[in-house]
This record gives sequence, structure tokens and C-alpha cells, in this order.
Amino acid sequence: MSMTETTPTTTNTGAPVSGGRLSTDTAYTKRRAHRISIPLHRHHKHHDALGRPDPHRRRYFGKPKKSGFQPHFMAGLGEFIGTTMFLFLAEGGAKTAQLSATASQGQTATQLSNEQIMFIALSFGMSLLVTAWMFYRITGGLFNPTITIALWLVGVLTTRRAVILFVSQVLGGIAGAALVLGLTPSNSVQQVTTTLLPGISIAQGFLIEMLLTSILVFSVLMLAVEKHRATYLAPVGIGLTLLAAHLLGAVWTGCGLNPARSFGPAVVAASFNSDHWVYWAAPISGGVLSVCYFTFLKLLKYNSVVLDQDSDKEITGLKPVHVRVWNLIRHGENPSALNPESSTHYDKKARETFDKEQQEAFEEREEIRREMMDKPVFEGHASEAANGRLSEKRADVMSTSSGSTAAHSNGPILPQ
Repeated sequence: MSMTETTPTTTNTGAPVSGGRLSTDTAYTKRRAHRISIPLHRHHKHHDALGRPDPHRRRYFGKPKKSGFQPHFMAGLGEFIGTTMFLFLAEGGAKTAQLSATASQGQTATQLSNEQIMFIALSFGMSLLVTAWMFYRITGGLFNPTITIALWLVGVLTTRRAVILFVSQVLGGIAGAALVLGLTPSNSVQQVTTTLLPGISIAQGFLIEMLLTSILVFSVLMLAVEKHRATYLAPVGIGLTLLAAHLLGAVWTGCGLNPARSFGPAVVAASFNSDHWVYWAAPISGGVLSVCYFTFLKLLKYNSVVLDQDSDKEITGLKPVHVRVWNLIRHGENPSALNPESSTHYDKKARETFDKEQQEAFEEREEIRREMMDKPVFEGHASEAANGRLSEKRADVMSTSSGSTAAHSNGPILPQ
């Protein structure tokens, strides 16, 4: 009796068979071809190298969790510490500037000199700059109840968060003034209290405080609230704004601009002047004024006036300033670069040539990728690359492909 040999049937799972050429209708090659057909810049970070969903089955959609007590506590603690640090440095510098040569006897200068005014302005401006930059990623570095109210009015802060920050800033103002009193030899904090200069009326002092605070708050709204390419430098602009404000207001009103800054020394000194209410009402009024101006500019779409002022892209044929300067440096020998019309025409031709070269390079790389789709061929190129015998272009394609695979399959998922 003859035995008929039969070959057992196997189910094609789509996995590549080692040593053989892949068929184009397998699941593996279809997924591979689909993945290669997607441009690299459109690869989703939550998919693996074959375009499949995240193998760890992590979810990235759904209803976000409600914020609990911890974020508010961290925000309040950060504002308290930041306000304390800011006012300790600023008021300590102001007290140092006003001490006379006989400071050991507790005497102070009766009139501020230009050097003292500059010293005080630098103390407040630079103190705000460095402390706001330190706490910028924690709480935003507000350190001012007036700024908190302004951000609440424009919708940046919720009511609960605004109340927590407001209280933390006031307490930080008291703590900063207490540190200045306790760590300096003089037993008085009169050098850092804010009061109107004799001869300045209540109305004049109110308007000075209101307008200077309005300028300060407006700098916060435009540099920190409105996001742009230089947002990370917002503390620099805000600190310089406070410095400039002190150059004007330090003599006439003491330049409060911050209820916490005026309230803290008054509490520590246990002495409230009759004009203390000005240092609450005027800054808050200035903050509301700046919010009104800011909202009005937003309604008028202020960013449509100078289209390319803060953009990396070309808008309506007009290039950003830094791009135009770079083109002038790169093509400085070309006189037409000084002519906007001829320069635009020249740049257009250069862009067309560059796009054509990039398209040709992309097509060549895609052809190499299609050739490397088959696993045996890919393994052959890998062995050649290990032995240093692979061409430069093929090695570049392999490194790009492997790097993209590693980044999308094993790389960390970072928030945008």
C-alpha cells in the first residue's frame, strides 16, 4: 500500500518568511507599504512603525479629570514664596539705597538723589525680572494682586484660582517686609513704606499710580498672556517696565503699583497713612483700564496691522524682518536684495528651485524605500551597512527609517 505524502497546510499570518521573497498581498507588506506611503511629518506619535495604534493601549482622549486641591495649593504656595522673594529683594534694595552714611544710627536721607532713584528702580525691576523668570513655569510669576485681578477679568484665571493667588500675594508681601525688618540693622521700615510726597495731592498721586500700574499690567497682557515667539522672554520686558515706572514714580508716590508691596510694610510697621487707600484703589483701577484697552485692541484685531511682525512665515508676499535681514546678508553682493520687489522675485525663484530639488530628493528616497520593502533585500543592506559597504544614500535612508521606527514605537510620549 503506497503512502501519499501530503504537505500540511499553514495559515498565512502575514508575518515575513525568512529566506523567501514576500508576496505583495500579505498583511505585512500591505501594512509596510501603507506606512511608507505616509510622509514622515504626518506620522502619528501614538502609532508604531507599521501605522498600528499604540501597543500599550494607552488612551489619549476622553474627558479630562477635574482639577483637585493640589494644583491650587501649589499655585498658592508658589505665589507666596515668589512674592516673598521678590519683595524681600526689592524692598531690601530700596532700604539699602536710602540709608545715609550714618545708617548705623538709624538715620536716613531726607531727599532721594538721582543715584538712589536709580538704585531703587534697579532693585525693583531686576528683582521682578529674576523671580518672575524663576516662577514663570510654576504660577506665571504674578506677585501682584492687581495683575491677578486683570488676568481674572480677561478669563485667564478662574475665580477660585484668582482668590487663592490674591491671598497668597498679600501674605507674601507681609512676609517679605518682615524679612527686611528682621534682617537689617535699622529698627524702622519707613524707608520702604509708600506715601505721597508733600505737595502732591490725592488726585495727582491717584492718577500717577493708576497710569503707571496700567502700563505695567498692559506689558503683562501683551508679553505673557498673548503668546508669541518671544513669550519666554516676557519676564525681561515686564521687569524693565517696572524699572522704568520707578524712575518716574519713586519720588512722587513711592511707586507702589502693587497692593501687596504697600500693604506688607504698613502691617509690619503697624502704621497706615491716611492715603494708604490710594495704593489699593489706584493700582486696581489701572489694571481695569489696561484690561479695557487690551480688550479693545483684541476686538479691532490689532495683529492684522503689521502682519509679519511676529511670524516665521511669509504673509502676502512680505517676509518677516529677520528673514529679510538674513537674505540681505546671504545675498549682500546682489544689489537687487535692497529692492523689495526684485528681492521678492529673486526669493520666489530661489524657493521654486529649492522645492524642485527637495522633490527630486524625496522621490529618490522613496524609490530606495520601495526597493527595501522586501525583508531579504533589507537584511542584505543591513549587513552591507554593518560592513561599511553600503552607499551613503541607502545608509541615510536606513538610518532615517530605523530612527523613525524607534521614535514612534519605543519613544516617550511627551505632551505638546
